[in-house]
Amino acid sequence: MINVIRDQPAPASLSSQKSYRNSEIIDVLNRVFNGKCYLTEKVFDSPNEMEVDHFATQTERPDLVYEWSNLYAIDQKANKKKPKTSPPGGYLDPCNQGDDVEQEIVYVVEFGGNALFKARDASNQKAVNTAKLLNHLHSDLKPAVKDKHHEIVNAIAEWYHSRKLGDQRDEFEKELLLKKLLSRNSHFTMLMRSIRAAQSLPADFFD
Repeated sequence: MINVIRDQPAPASLSSQKSYRNSEIIDVLNRVFNGKCYLTEKVFDSPNEMEVDHFATQTERPDLVYEWSNLYAIDQKANKKKPKTSPPGGYLDPCNQGDDVEQEIVYVVEFGGNALFKARDASNQKAVNTAKLLNHLHSDLKPAVKDKHHEIVNAIAEWYHSRKLGDQRDEFEKELLLKKLLSRNSHFTMLMRSIRAAQSLPADFFD
């Protein structure tokens, strides 16, 4: 999960059509959430992969079914696996500035593509619940996480090699690639930024 600045106004069709899933809403939500699932950070290959999640569930808050601030972009598989009721204490909200999901969760990715999450503060029930949910949702994403991890580790090694050789053009090309791979628009941003080798990169590599 990454922190999201929700600065897009509600689509007009949300109130006029009483629909929370039409092409206009899908398009705006796709932009708000960087073209990926707000929970797993899996990039949508097409809008058809995206579904609309109610952060406060329809069962628990039927009054928020058409509330723009309650609609989130989610991957189809994640939507099916996510529990239909919220646990006591709820979840961290990436659109809430008071919930810093990038700092309140510890992100770890192992070489086999195993993604692990843990609350930084065990007394923060929302963080504990969110880490548990992320561990559950990522169990099916190991191949994709493994491939992305391998790609980034190799790119980092190549950047350091170019830097050591003093090949400024190649070093710059590798820098641009790494910035793209680790950007907020890329797959599994926070997991990939947790790689130890990535943490040694200059701060300006991260948007």
